[in-house]
Amino acid sequence: MSWNKKALVAYHYIEAADDEYFVKLKNSFDVVIDSGEQSGAFDSSENHFLWKINSKVNIAEAETYFISLVKEKAAWPVWFNDKGEISSVPVQDGALGELFYALISPARKFMLTMAAATGAAAGSFRKFLSEFSPEGGVKIIPLFEDNIDELTLSWDFYKKFSISLNFPSHDDLAEFKTTKEGILLEIIDELGGLKADITVTAPRQKQVLNADQVRNLVKSLIINDFCGKLVLRGADFETEAVEEYDLKNAQMKYSEHIEIAGSYMSEDEALGVLRRAFADRIKELIG
Repeated sequence: MSWNKKALVAYHYIEAADDEYFVKLKNSFDVVIDSGEQSGAFDSSENHFLWKINSKVNIAEAETYFISLVKEKAAWPVWFNDKGEISSVPVQDGALGELFYALISPARKFMLTMAAATGAAAGSFRKFLSEFSPEGGVKIIPLFEDNIDELTLSWDFYKKFSISLNFPSHDDLAEFKTTKEGILLEIIDELGGLKADITVTAPRQKQVLNADQVRNLVKSLIINDFCGKLVLRGADFETEAVEEYDLKNAQMKYSEHIEIAGSYMSEDEALGVLRRAFADRIKELIG
């Protein structure tokens, strides 16, 4: 039985502390493909991941790789029947997980990511990319409309910082709490919730927020998949013309409704979506 899903693709540039990282990344991908063993596994933040390099894709005038990534989930719905039996989902020689897809171009240094159903695709692929860097210094930078990120992060002062965080499960919240910014949201876990809206303002005329701390938080939260709103209000000393933007709404996205033939989005279905997403933003990605 088929079902419909709204596929959402995110665009990111990749940055690395090691200048040779992208050459090594491409070579590692090619070695994996040539070996015939196209999958591997790793652990990060108490989560287990499986990755698979499906194929090379001829786009962007450079070798681009189509990759699947699965994040194991510890908690899942139960199995039951009308006789009143309830138990765990039967799984043989494996586990259940969240499936993500990506197109990664080491030469062009960009990445397109998508969740097959739900979950944090971009953040999970950042962990995957970090596995190929001894220093672990891999960052992903979203693509923004009209360079809104550069504009807002260059302001001299800030009057408002507002975020909305929504976690699908307590496992996702627990993982976020291990980060530096996660300390700010201890109260969510204390109260047993999964969603928080936080706004900090400087209401007095000459009062401003700590600019360095605002910028540090923005750089961390802007790549967080569970942050649905990130609003900044600020200005430059020269003009003092106060402006306000939601950086999450300013991020470039691609979406389409797709009919899924099986119980999950297949590789062929995902690759079609990712190809169309690339074509939609080709100028921004490689222009």
